Amino acid sequence: MDVTVTTPARPKAVAPLTPAEKIAARDAARADSTRIIERYQAREPVSRIAADYHVTPNWLALRLAEWGVPRRHRHEAHALRRPAGHVFRGRTRRRSTAEVRAAQAQFTGDQADVTARYLAGTSITTLAREYQVNPVWVTERLDDWNVPRRKQSAAAAAARARSAR
Repeated sequence: MDVTVTTPARPKAVAPLTPAEKIAARDAARADSTRIIERYQAREPVSRIAADYHVTPNWLALRLAEWGVPRRHRHEAHALRRPAGHVFRGRTRRRSTAEVRAAQAQFTGDQADVTARYLAGTSITTLAREYQVNPVWVTERLDDWNVPRRKQSAAAAAARARSAR
């Protein structure tokens, strides 16, 4: 049931719609209310639907309320804007508690290796990434193991030394 909008397509950089064009666009939107409701319920943003029909998003939102369509919350629309993998830079799913505990157990099982690497200049962030644990948790474990903490400048010096090799 694809219905095309009867108002003429207009380039974006033109003068605003005349009153007659506004009336025509609104009439076309009213006539195609079932398609608009379908698109909205399919999670398409009101702003995109309104742009296709050459009406304002506020006008369309009022019509949806008039037609008895329950509105989505703003946070729903924002959450659907981009996939989580993009927002969180590659982290696509949350790990279960068991997976987190397994990664922490592996880290604590490698205590001697982790301590030696940290003292040799590996950063807490690098260790946390490799073992897939929280850097704050790594810091707490190093403190529990009485490993002397480096100052930030010492960590930077170690990083410079590694990159010079």
